[in-house]
Amino acid sequence: MKPRMIVTASLLATVAAVLLLVAIQTLHIRTWGGERAQPVSATRHPAQLSEENLVDVLSTLQLSTPIARVEWKQSILTLDLKVTGTGTSYTEIYANMAAVADLGFQSLDNVNQVLLRVMAEDEWLHKRHLLLAADFRRGEWPMYAIETLRSWKSPILSEELKDWFHMMETELWKKQFEMTSQG
Repeated sequence: MKPRMIVTASLLATVAAVLLLVAIQTLHIRTWGGERAQPVSATRHPAQLSEENLVDVLSTLQLSTPIARVEWKQSILTLDLKVTGTGTSYTEIYANMAAVADLGFQSLDNVNQVLLRVMAEDEWLHKRHLLLAADFRRGEWPMYAIETLRSWKSPILSEELKDWFHMMETELWKKQFEMTSQG
């Protein structure tokens, strides 16, 4: 065999091997998810909320106010946050609400609505009173809205926040936070 034929055959075999490897890689990306595929040991939030993982998912939240009640039904997550005493600030409450919304809409893809109530609990009388309520609905607010809520520095909510998150303050909220911050 002539040296020229050996070089040509080697070159053709190399090109064929490269083309075969590219075809296999393309097939892998299309069938297995390629760049989205993660190793089994990779840690990531669950993509779907269910009755089975509800407690595990909610336990990842770092809230300064405890969850008093939770319900998961047909893509609607319902939560009550419990405020006791006067030590909780409105900024903490906003941050907690933003954390719940962030979890529901950024980390989970099957939550379409979060119904959130902030309840004041009277430790002496064991009565609960509504302070603030919100109805977060997927796709009804801009992406920066959660961060706006998280960093809001006034007990008086903007009309935008109220509209985006269907928020409602009670007279008790106004008495506890709005009036005390004004005087």
